[in-house]
Amino acid sequence: MIRNLAWLQHAACAGMDVRAFFSSGHHARAQVNEARRVCATCPVQTQCAAWAIETGERWGVWGGMSQKQLREKRRRFTSRAKTSTTAPSSRKRKRQPAKCGTRSGYQKHLREKTEICGPCRQANTDADNRLRRTGTTKASV
Repeated sequence: MIRNLAWLQHAACAGMDVRAFFSSGHHARAQVNEARRVCATCPVQTQCAAWAIETGERWGVWGGMSQKQLREKRRRFTSRAKTSTTAPSSRKRKRQPAKCGTRSGYQKHLREKTEICGPCRQANTDADNRLRRTGTTKASV
């Protein structure tokens, strides 16, 4: 994570009213575009964007990116960080076939138009009940 914030003093927005970078109201799009124009001239645009992504900044224009663009970059950044720490990307795990007695086994029966076995039917019923109770089909750990 970026700890050194010395780059802030070199930012094109240094000394500006911060409200210019946080859009609201009817002119939100115009405000975002104006903020992005300021960012386009900024010598520390990259550091600003990296800081916003790494710290999870959710509001405003940072490094010339809108809130939507920041969310997308953050999603890619966090998913890349997860894959780099878990397993090499060159070795992908082969997908296992759905097993009978599971909800995915039930769905496989439906896809393949085969007779649904008792264990799969029960697993699907259990998952539906869990969904109604807890909001998820996943069994608690």
